[in-house]
Amino acid sequence: MMSNRLKRHLFLPLIVLFAVSCIDVSLAQQSENGTGAEAVQNIATAAENVFTYSPQGRRDPFKPLIEKQEKIVEKVKSRPEKIKGPLEKFELSQFRLLAIMVVKGVPRAMVKAPDGKSYTVKMNDYIGMNDGLVKKIETKATVIDENGMRIEKNPDRIVVEETGIDSLTGQETTENRYIVM
Repeated sequence: MMSNRLKRHLFLPLIVLFAVSCIDVSLAQQSENGTGAEAVQNIATAAENVFTYSPQGRRDPFKPLIEKQEKIVEKVKSRPEKIKGPLEKFELSQFRLLAIMVVKGVPRAMVKAPDGKSYTVKMNDYIGMNDGLVKKIETKATVIDENGMRIEKNPDRIVVEETGIDSLTGQETTENRYIVM
C-alpha cells in the first residue's frame, strides 16, 4: 500500500498536467474556429481593466498611523563643574531637612546629604544635580481660628526651583520641588 504522503505527491502534478492540457485543447479549438484573434483581444482588454492603485487622497500604507516625535535634547545651561559645591553632587530627592532657623532675620535650613554630612543652606544657594536654586525657606505657621483651634498652615520645607529643557518641545521649563523633613 502507498502511504498518504506519496499519494499527495503524485496527485498534485497530475492535476497540474490535466489543467495545462485542457487549456491547450481550448486554445486549439478557438484557433480552428477563427476565434483565436478574439481570444487574444479579450485577454488584452482584460489586462487593461486591471485595477491600479492611486495614492491621491489616501495615506501611505507603509507609514505608521502614529508617528513618534523626535526628542529635542539641548544642553541645559549649567554652571561649570569646578564651581559646583558639595550640595550639587546628589539628587534633590536624596536630601532630608533637619532644621530651620532664622539668623539675624535671614532664614536658613540644615539639610542632611546622602553621604551623612549636614549642610546649611540659605536663599539663592545651589542644591541638587539639576542646578536647583533655593527660592524660599518656609517655616511652619500656626494660626488660631475663631473657635480657638490651632491650625498649622505651612509645613517646614525648602522650595527649590529647577530649570530644565523639555525633551519634546525644546522649551525651557521651571519646576518647584521641595525638601521636607
